[in-house]
Amino acid sequence: MTKPIMIRKTALAVFKDKKMIMVRNDENDTVFYTLGGKIEEGETGIECLEREVQEEVGTKVTPGSLKFLKAFEAPAYGRENTLVNIELYEGVLIGAPTPSSEIVEIDYFDSSVDKKHLTPITLDMFSWLKANGYIN
Repeated sequence: MTKPIMIRKTALAVFKDKKMIMVRNDENDTVFYTLGGKIEEGETGIECLEREVQEEVGTKVTPGSLKFLKAFEAPAYGRENTLVNIELYEGVLIGAPTPSSEIVEIDYFDSSVDKKHLTPITLDMFSWLKANGYIN
């Protein structure tokens, strides 16, 4: 068996009314993802987060608002022999997020969300966030 490929990502948890922001990037898919993305070579996790937030929802992260919450690891959604590791940060956005050309929908979810909208890693994340009082 070959060693699994590892994808490293960072994600931003923005909370509103005990729900977390999520984005959908494909109008033909029901799955929503965390705000953020893959860390590029030579880039820190924070730099990745700031770049991805700007690209995905056209806003910036409030300086000094980032707080590391937890790292999660699970099989990558829709990919064989691939794991994803996501460093989750809590933060505050400057202004209202709006979908970019990469994003078709922005919504806020809590643990009552229909599981068809979540990947294996976001299921783990939501369980942890609920247990720690971040979301309902």
